[in-house]
Amino acid sequence: MQSIFLLNMAIDIVKILHRHDLRSTTARRLVLKVLVDGKKPLTHKQILQRIKEEYDSINLVSIYRIIQKFEELGIVHSHSRSGGFTLCSLIGDSGHHVLLSCEQCGKVEECMDKELCKKENEIAKENGFSPTSHLNEIIGVCESCQLCNT
Repeated sequence: MQSIFLLNMAIDIVKILHRHDLRSTTARRLVLKVLVDGKKPLTHKQILQRIKEEYDSINLVSIYRIIQKFEELGIVHSHSRSGGFTLCSLIGDSGHHVLLSCEQCGKVEECMDKELCKKENEIAKENGFSPTSHLNEIIGVCESCQLCNT
């Protein structure tokens, strides 16, 4: 059963790259695999450390370049508070992406709200600004941590 999951994950990673017209290089697949496995935002150095556990032929500069490209294409989200990155779980979904970040366990969930996107576009237009994307991060305590604290 585990091998079927790993095969499906590998196929999904290749599909993500193909969907964005990116070559499926070993380095890109490794970065995506680490982000898929990650349960919370990871910095460039953390991504490198996790890759180095299995594969030694990659450097920090490559990680920066890959993440920069992934961010430009909307494959990953940057978390300003932690400096980390997470895989976009709503790739291809139009609308406003909202990240719900738990300050206790580090878990991040992603949701989308088209109405919020429209409102932000209105605000931008009223101020002569032309947005290219929207991303908010709401920081708080997830349901699991709230239950553990009671």
